[in-house]
Amino acid sequence: MAYKINPDNIKNILIIRPDAIGDCVLITPAIHLLKKNFRAGRLTILCSPYTKDLFINNPEINEVIEDNKKLSLNKLLQRKNFDLSVHFYNEFHYALLAKLAKIKYRLGDNSKPLLNPFYNIRSNCRWNDLTLHEVEHNILLLSPLGISLPDGIVPLKIISNNELKIKFENEYQINPEDFVVGIHIGTGKGNKAWLPERYAKTIDYLTATLHAKVIITGSKKELPVAEKIIGLCKAKPINLVNKTNLEELISITSRYNLYIGVDTGPLHIAAALKIPTVAIFPTKFVKPTEWGPWETPHVIIRKAVNCSQKCLPANCPFDDCLKAISVSDVILGIKALMEGNENKTVEKAKPDWFKKSINVFTNRQEIICELSVAGYHSVEIGMAASPIKLMKQMIKEDINIIHWVGTNCPLALKIAKLLATPYLPIPPLLIHEKQISDCSAKTLVNLYRKKFTE
Repeated sequence: MAYKINPDNIKNILIIRPDAIGDCVLITPAIHLLKKNFRAGRLTILCSPYTKDLFINNPEINEVIEDNKKLSLNKLLQRKNFDLSVHFYNEFHYALLAKLAKIKYRLGDNSKPLLNPFYNIRSNCRWNDLTLHEVEHNILLLSPLGISLPDGIVPLKIISNNELKIKFENEYQINPEDFVVGIHIGTGKGNKAWLPERYAKTIDYLTATLHAKVIITGSKKELPVAEKIIGLCKAKPINLVNKTNLEELISITSRYNLYIGVDTGPLHIAAALKIPTVAIFPTKFVKPTEWGPWETPHVIIRKAVNCSQKCLPANCPFDDCLKAISVSDVILGIKALMEGNENKTVEKAKPDWFKKSINVFTNRQEIICELSVAGYHSVEIGMAASPIKLMKQMIKEDINIIHWVGTNCPLALKIAKLLATPYLPIPPLLIHEKQISDCSAKTLVNLYRKKFTE
C-alpha cells in the first residue's frame, strides 16, 4: 500500500546514490518518474565526485552535492531542509546520515533488516527477481510513493556536451562520414575486463573490414593494458585511456557509431545515448537480465562457464570465463548489429537476457533436452549425490533455478540449496512439481518467469 504523502507537500527531495557510474546512469528513469510525480519538488542528488558529470546537465536535477564520506555532511543536509530522502544506495552510513539530518520522510529498501529503523518508508525492490532489470528495481523503490512500473519504457537520460564533442572531432580529425567504434577496455568492481590480445584482434577486424576509426578508453589503471593492446594492433587505435574526465567521455561516446565493452559504467552511458552496443558479459556474477543495455540496439555476448569458485570478479585470479568468449563471438555480434539482427528494444531483449541468465538444475532429462535445444543452460541433478556434492555442482554451474519433479523433493537438495546460497549471486529458486505434462521450452520458461514474480 502506498504511503500517504501529499505530493504538493514535498518541496525538497534528496536522492542518494554515491557509488558507481553505471548505478547512477540506471537511476535516471526513476528520477524522471519522481520528478513527474512530485512536480513542485526540487531534486538534489548526493553522489560521488567522480559521477557528478552524469547529473550536472540533467534538467530534472536542481542541485548536485558531492559526497565527502563524512557524517558531518548531515549539518549541510539539515540546513537544506529536505522533506524526503530516497535511498537508491542502501548502506548504513547514508541511512544514518539522513536520520541525523532530520529528514522527515526517509525511503529505503527493506532487503537489509538492520537498516529498517532508519527508514520510515520502506519498499521491496525484489532483488532476487531475475525477470527485472536494475532500472525496474530502482523504480520499485518508489512504489510506496504511488509510483509504479509504467506500461511503457522510461529511457535513460544522460546529456552530452556538444561543444566538447566538436572539439574532440577536430582534435582527432573525425569526419562526419567516419564509422567510429568505441571500446572501453576497463571495468568496475563488478566485472572482469576481456583479454587484451582479443581486443587487439577485434580492433584489427574493425579497421581492416569496416574501415573504422577505433577509440579505446579507460582509466589510469588500464594504461598497461592499453599499451599491450596498441602494441598488438596492426592499425593503431586512438588512445584516450586516462585522457578524459567523465563529461568528456560522455561527449566522445555520443559520436560513436558502435560501442564494444564489458558490462560497466561506460556501457550504460552508451545505452543512454542510443549507441548500438556489443555487450560482453564474461562472469557469472553479472546477469544480462539485470544489467543489459537499456533500450538501445545491442547484442549480448555471454557463455556458460563451469567454474567452481564463488564469483567475486574484482578479486578473481582465474580467467576461464574470459577465455570462453572468443574474438569470433564478438565479431559475430558486430555483424549481427550491422545486419540489423540485434535486440532493438527492452521488450524484444528480455527473452534473450533471460535465456543468457538462467541456469536450471533438474532431475528430468526431458526438461534438460527441451531447454538445451532452445539454447538454455540446464544440468542434471545427481540422484545419489550428497548435499556437499550438490552444493558444489550448484556453485560450479551458477544455478539460479532448481526444478524438481516428483512426489518428494529430497532433503539433500534442500540442504544443498541453503549451503550454496552464500556462494551464488542470487538464492536459487526452488520449484517442486509432483508431475509435469508439458515440457516444452516455452511452457517451462513461462513457469520460471511466473515463479520469480510470485
